[in-house]
Amino acid sequence: MYFGDHPESKPQPATVLRVLSLLGSSLVLIAWLRQDALDLYWQQTRHAELGLSTAIPHAWWRQGPVLSAQLESALQSRLSGAAEIQQRMVLAANVLLYGKAALSEQDFVQVSEPVIKSSAQAGLSLKAHAQQLGTLSTVQTETAARRKENDSTGADATVSAANMNPEAAPASVSHTVSAQLAQADSGDSEELPAVTQFARLADDGRIVLSKTDRVLLVGDSMMQGVAPHLARALQNVQVKALDVSKQSTGLTYPNYFDWPGRIRELIPKEKISILVIFMGANDTWDMVLGGKYEPFGSETWRRLYTERVAGILNFAHSQHVRVLWLGAPNMGKDNIQKGVPVLNQLYAGAMKDGTSRYLSTREILSDKADEYQRTITGKNGEQIVVRSGDGVHFTRDGHKLITQLVMRQFVLPQPANTEQAQNDSATQSLSQAPRPVVQPAAQTVSSPVSSPLAHPRRKERRVLSSPVTTSVTSSSSS
Repeated sequence: MYFGDHPESKPQPATVLRVLSLLGSSLVLIAWLRQDALDLYWQQTRHAELGLSTAIPHAWWRQGPVLSAQLESALQSRLSGAAEIQQRMVLAANVLLYGKAALSEQDFVQVSEPVIKSSAQAGLSLKAHAQQLGTLSTVQTETAARRKENDSTGADATVSAANMNPEAAPASVSHTVSAQLAQADSGDSEELPAVTQFARLADDGRIVLSKTDRVLLVGDSMMQGVAPHLARALQNVQVKALDVSKQSTGLTYPNYFDWPGRIRELIPKEKISILVIFMGANDTWDMVLGGKYEPFGSETWRRLYTERVAGILNFAHSQHVRVLWLGAPNMGKDNIQKGVPVLNQLYAGAMKDGTSRYLSTREILSDKADEYQRTITGKNGEQIVVRSGDGVHFTRDGHKLITQLVMRQFVLPQPANTEQAQNDSATQSLSQAPRPVVQPAAQTVSSPVSSPLAHPRRKERRVLSSPVTTSVTSSSSS
């Protein structure tokens, strides 16, 4: 038996050339279509210019990103249409298998309008539309009526008329029923009131949260690790948090990701009243200005970075939003650690009038404030690992410590199980007590950097069991 290589099994030179040509052509096509994205990625991760966008000085080369955007838009449109078709097929299958009871109120709202439109295009009579919708909506409208016992008599009469006599219902009745069902199922989707004043401050300087407040969590991958713990802690006291943190982002490279623009979009849209920011691990690099590098820490660099920080703060304050800006912690990488003092100085310096607050994270994550430590000493002398092996991110215990630090800045709403009892016992005294005065923005606490809330005692810092009750009552690159 022959165990050697078969001569016919060896790749022929022509085959190798074809494969290499195909690979080379694919790479050139990708570079042409995605040159802008590749340039930004290289700038953010390598902190240098790749130069694909200017590699070929011809108009056809610059048309690549335009064509890529058009293709992406067309693909998204097709995918959204396919998803809608798939959803309707699932609804139809459920109705066939389980009957009309398989439709929820939300499903009924989604299918009612398309049924009217498609039936009209097919030339069917309005009478048939009303019969179909009246049959499908019987169970759903009964459920909606039970859930909305406080509805007005006129609204109930409109729904009842549509169910009892669908043939006599006018065309607008179907729309009315759908609108009422949407309102019954809306829940949290109701329009939130605009934020018209700052959250008030307690006597000790803490921000008084209410259940109507909404907290926006912004930052890089450092915040991505902390945000789930912080959002859960806020959720436990029925305060909603929106996490939009994104890795490898910051303020040094706005072309890669525009945080000021994103914040300007979300604050009014989501009716945000508190903004928590935690970033900096991607910002200790030179800026690219007009194709030239501006060294990190230079006068121009500091001025531009300060303007970006101030832009976020000024817009937030114009929307009556208080900001908690967490400083960068000590880092285990020298090229990032050298820039931490510069960033923290700019963050703290931007908090001028006390409307917002800077929180240092270095002390809570290290036994020595100016040194990076992966482990800290617990209250019983045990060693607690708070930083991950990459020298930037945090362990679960580290996340909890930062969560406790943030939660200590708030006066939290009363838990549901104790709120009613306290209200009942204080009914008489409340009527005679003076109303609390809401402090304007200018009457806030002095220097937030030196606030005892920002630097808890060592014993309190080591408590890791409960990021909400314990801490409050006691008062990659990314």
